[in-house]
Amino acid sequence: MDEEHPDDMQIDERIMNAYAKLTPREKQLAEVVLRAQSSLSSYTAAELADTAGVSAATAARFFRRLGYSTYNEARLHSRRNAGWGSPFEHLQDTLQQAGDFHLHVAQDSENLSRTLETMDISRIEEAVGYMAQARRIWIVGYRNSRALAQYAHMLLLNFSSDVHLLPRDAGASLGEDLASIRPDDTVLVIAMRRRPRVLGEVVTIAREAGASVIMISDPTLGETGANASVSLRCQNKGAGIFDSMVVPISLINHLCARLVATKGAALKERLAEIERLHERVDDLSSAISVQDLPNFPSVSGD
Repeated sequence: MDEEHPDDMQIDERIMNAYAKLTPREKQLAEVVLRAQSSLSSYTAAELADTAGVSAATAARFFRRLGYSTYNEARLHSRRNAGWGSPFEHLQDTLQQAGDFHLHVAQDSENLSRTLETMDISRIEEAVGYMAQARRIWIVGYRNSRALAQYAHMLLLNFSSDVHLLPRDAGASLGEDLASIRPDDTVLVIAMRRRPRVLGEVVTIAREAGASVIMISDPTLGETGANASVSLRCQNKGAGIFDSMVVPISLINHLCARLVATKGAALKERLAEIERLHERVDDLSSAISVQDLPNFPSVSGD
């Protein structure tokens, strides 16, 4: 392994490090490798190349660019690191970094920068378009992603009351809610690692119902995201044993901020009513005057 790609760097990290230098065909292959990452050792180089629609020579060059001498080396490395994502797996390696706040902040800054370098901004606008046109928005999040889903739910309730968080609670059956998804709905799926198997089935059911699916995930998103209408990958490497959620939080905030520009007068009316009700039930310490609400543009713009 060279200095740019140390042995403990996972393949998705290597891809993100090299992404800006990849050719268009190499980027096609990178997408396939990211989807197959969790089971990379079960694929041959030819199978990956065929799936991506690239030549064997492109595949060989791609893996060398990632710091591997051959694809077999990449496959063996992936197999050795199959437990990546577990805090236990990172415990020994990060004990010496505990308490280093400068390193913690630096890693979050790097995650933001790398995400900005690799994310297609047009996909963000496409996601905003789906949310703006949706009759109803469903938000799905499990495990670490649950808190992110709750944050998105809180923000989106400013736009409409027809926003629903799934799974609702431990006593609720998911089937009843999934049966209510319609073609003019949008399902926002927060899928940061480590993802439960049920998440892939939820996405499939939503797409079978004709709904658009927006997925916010980390770079390790595999086949779970294959059916998504829009997939937005966030860098999430943590300085310690836990993943960083700074980028997905920022992305959710940005999506909702962009949605403001598409709602115009209707949003101002709803926010004004919310503020009037805050004042009436006195549930906030200092409500603003509804007259102070700005005039929002009726169409999106830069």
